[in-house]
Formats: sequence, C-alpha cells, structure tokens
Amino acid sequence: MLKDGFLKISMHYIIMNSKTDVAKRELIRGPALEVLVPRSRGMPFDEALRIAEQGRRVIASNARISKALVGSEEWRSISDVFACWTGTMTAYAKPGEKLGATIEYVDPETEQKWVFPVPKQFVGMKDVILVAEHPDYTLEKDGKNLVVQAGAVDVVENFPVRNQVWYLADAKHGIPQGDEVSGNDGNARYLWRIDSRVGPARRGYYFDRLDDYGRRGVGLGDGPSGGFGVAVEAPEGGAEKTAPPASVEKAPEGKKVLIEVSGVSAGEMKTLLGRFAQDLGRLGDVAKDELLEAGRKLAEVLGAASLKE
Repeated sequence: MLKDGFLKISMHYIIMNSKTDVAKRELIRGPALEVLVPRSRGMPFDEALRIAEQGRRVIASNARISKALVGSEEWRSISDVFACWTGTMTAYAKPGEKLGATIEYVDPETEQKWVFPVPKQFVGMKDVILVAEHPDYTLEKDGKNLVVQAGAVDVVENFPVRNQVWYLADAKHGIPQGDEVSGNDGNARYLWRIDSRVGPARRGYYFDRLDDYGRRGVGLGDGPSGGFGVAVEAPEGGAEKTAPPASVEKAPEGKKVLIEVSGVSAGEMKTLLGRFAQDLGRLGDVAKDELLEAGRKLAEVLGAASLKE
C-alpha cells in the first residue's frame, strides 16, 4: 500500500542467505508434480536447488517420485524430467565404518567436497544412511566445501552393502534397506550405491531406458555434479493458482512512487535489481519461461519505480 508517497516492500524472497530464510518463506506446495528443469537442460544439483529456492519451489522427494513411477501412470505427465534429481538429500559412510562428526564426499568430476554434519545421536552408528528432505536443508559454502545444513535429519538403518541388488524400501523416504529380495516383489527397489557419498537421490532411467529397473531404481551413487532434471511439488491445476496476481496501487498524479528497503541503499538496490534481471535471463535458458513470469514482473515493477536517495 502507498503511504506518504512511498511503496514499502520486502526483498526477502529475492535474496536468500540462510536456512532461516527458507523456513520463513511461503513455499508453493501441493499433491501434484510439474517439471522445473527438463532433463534436456539438466544441471548439477546445487544449481537446481538454487533455482528451486528462488522460485519458492519444493523439489519432489524420492518417495513422491517413486509414487509417480511405480504402480501409476503419473510419470508420463512429467516424462521430460527423467532422469532427475530428487529433494531427498542423503549421506552414508563406507560399509562397516562408524559415523564420525561428519560424512565427507568428493565429487570425482569437479573435486568439490560435500560435507554432511552428523547429528550427535547418530555418531557411532554404522551401516546406516542419513536423510534430509527439501526444504529442510540448505547448501552453505564453507571455504571450498559445500556443507549440507539440515534442520531435520532421519536415519535409515540396515543400509545395504551390496550394489545393484533389489531391496525393500523404508516407508518414509523410499530408501532401500534390509536384506536382498526378489525383483518380482513390486515393492522392491533396485539400489545403486558406492563406498561412501553425500548427495541427493536420483530417479529414472536405467541405461537410458525407463524400464522396470529405471522406474524402480534408486540412484545413490551419482556425483551431485551430474546434469539431471528436477520435478517440484505443485498444487492441483498448477502453481499459478496459489496466489492472485500482484497489483501495485498508482501514485497520485504528479507524484513519484518511491521505494524504501530497510538496510539497503538506493545504489545497492539498483545494483541488486540489475543482477536479478541478469539472473532471470540466465535461468530462462534452463527453466520453463512460465516459472519465471512472476520474477520478471517484479523486476519490471521495481525497475520502473524511483528509489529513495
């Protein structure tokens, strides 16, 4: 609302610097799925996460993608996304090795080190996998490391040692666990793992085929730098139905509309707007245009307004 010629707005949704910001934002959620990043424009997970968070989107979990892939034809509505990253972040140590204060993994493609701090109650456990679901975590730079800062972490025990074998999955996260089972069991999941890893679960495709192995396979062995698609939660009918279009009241004739942003000077605001517009342009190369519409409109409104010096 306009008051004394000033339009006061919050930039909280544009600039996100901490996991506190993630928790406070009003996220777009729902029972449906939609493609945020198609596999044809696949990208490393950290980049995909940044795009999702800028758009207030929740990356679909491993369990949610499994529901679409197994026993359902829902996957056909998002077929462009496969193979895809999920929002299920995981970390596990070498077989038989007890957990210490952190689990660390170096992506062989980029030599980027990923670090997952181990909650105290899980230190000393072995043959387990730690799980955090988006949006309950963020990735934070700590020097040259990427640290998974999770607000909620679960442990799935009896994480299998053998790779490329069928197992039943835990009920909450859909992570393979326990003893080997027959692939004839429709509830079985095919596990890909390595010695030790930190990274999100991947779903879809088995040697470029979305066959039974591809639909029921849970990839926990890929480096996070791999270029995969991303699906996000969506309300029934699409994300655009979550809120009415924004409107800005016009200033009285002959008066300027000024913007006050607490803690940000006019010069800094102009610089941020320029960077925001550039980021939107780059995002347009990888994300669907309709998912960036709100951001572009906001940039236009702010860019057209006069900043208080």
